[in-house]
Amino acid sequence: MKRYRDDVRGHALKFGRNPDDAKVLFLVYPMPAETDAEARAKNQRMISSSAFIERSLTGISSIIDIDFSKFPRDEPLPTLTTNGEQGSLDKFTQWGAGKTLRQLAMEHFEATEPELEFIGSPDTVAERMGLVMEAVGGDGFPISRPFQRTSRRFITEVTEGLIPALQRRGLARVAYSGTTLREVLREF
Repeated sequence: MKRYRDDVRGHALKFGRNPDDAKVLFLVYPMPAETDAEARAKNQRMISSSAFIERSLTGISSIIDIDFSKFPRDEPLPTLTTNGEQGSLDKFTQWGAGKTLRQLAMEHFEATEPELEFIGSPDTVAERMGLVMEAVGGDGFPISRPFQRTSRRFITEVTEGLIPALQRRGLARVAYSGTTLREVLREF
């Protein structure tokens, strides 16, 4: 993340632009709940659901052009060939060696680094987000959910739990002074 942000800022500078005008936002999928244990359980329920697994495999399929519906989900990944994007297929088969399609789908949105896992109480998630921004120097996080419609409960958990926790740390604004997206992004 840091290398990417530094590269974007370097290109801006190289072309005579102010690097602070090149905002780099990293999309995150936080899973807040009242407690860390509740958040982990909720995340496990989500990633093990049939709908999540199907959508995850569909997303992977769209890149490497393989229809995973014809393979059993609970058997090791078979040998795959495609006319699709070969580099992504190679990376997928190396990552998937010895795993089932179900495992691969469930792991698709797991953080590879524990500090990038935004699962826990609002304070736990806010603390991790702050540490990442401190290390990376990024400009913020658009918040979403992988493959799922955003529920009223999720919006409440973010707006009444996570955002106040971020605001207490000075990591999220408490008011907007700009009237356009450009002005709002340049404020931070």
